[in-house]
Amino acid sequence: MDLSKYPLEKLLYFVAGVIPGFVALLIFQVATPGSFDWFFSLGFLGYRTKVVLVVLTTFVVGNSMTRFLSGFFGAIGGAVGGAIGYKPPQSLEIAPWREPKWRAAVSRLLGPDAPHDMAFMTKWFYDFNLQVINSKPEAERAAALADLNRLRIESWKNDSEWARWYDHYHAIVLRPSDRDVVMHVRRGLEFNLETAAVYVLISAWFVPAVRHWWCILPACLWTLDLLNNGFWEARNVMDRWTTLSRQITYISEISRHAEIGKAGGEMGPSQSAPE
Repeated sequence: MDLSKYPLEKLLYFVAGVIPGFVALLIFQVATPGSFDWFFSLGFLGYRTKVVLVVLTTFVVGNSMTRFLSGFFGAIGGAVGGAIGYKPPQSLEIAPWREPKWRAAVSRLLGPDAPHDMAFMTKWFYDFNLQVINSKPEAERAAALADLNRLRIESWKNDSEWARWYDHYHAIVLRPSDRDVVMHVRRGLEFNLETAAVYVLISAWFVPAVRHWWCILPACLWTLDLLNNGFWEARNVMDRWTTLSRQITYISEISRHAEIGKAGGEMGPSQSAPE
């Protein structure tokens, strides 16, 4: 059975949701002792049925908590991204998609579909040429200025095409592989433990029975881990330079496999039907 065909990330996040759900029910029981006595005293329900209902409840509560927390951090990320604002590619004097090694790797992969490898016209270069044009005779200025602005617009358009390809591979490199089962298990467990930790810290304000060092200390550690992971994930998404080397490696690997497959396809017929 090929596990890579299953949505492991969603499945493991859902299964591990029992962790924060169990913590939430346990804290509720501690805050209001005897809350579930009526349920366990029901005679028409068997032991196994009660266990199944408890587990199902922890799943529902836990996954609701994880969805709320992920949505909360997503809203914060959207607000921060909106506050920072989008910067058009041509507004950046230095950008990772202008690196020659990255462009060469993308050009090998895309072939004729790759954008033209045109140098970006910086503001300094434009202002310098503008000064040169202003020093020319008045009869030559209009045509020279039109050519300069045309080249500038072409440079911006070409740079935007490279930026779109860079953002495309930037998102691919940051996206976890579906085949990395261990990573999905770790992330699923970590986020659910972090959700449980946040709930413990919030509950400590209202439930005195939770205010013990053996509850607060692990909760603080897991919450710090949540903030640290969120910071680095946000940094990797917003700072495009962080994936430059990984993109080059990823694109080069795809190109190598494509070349091997192409070579194998060309050699296959001659080998299968020798003269």
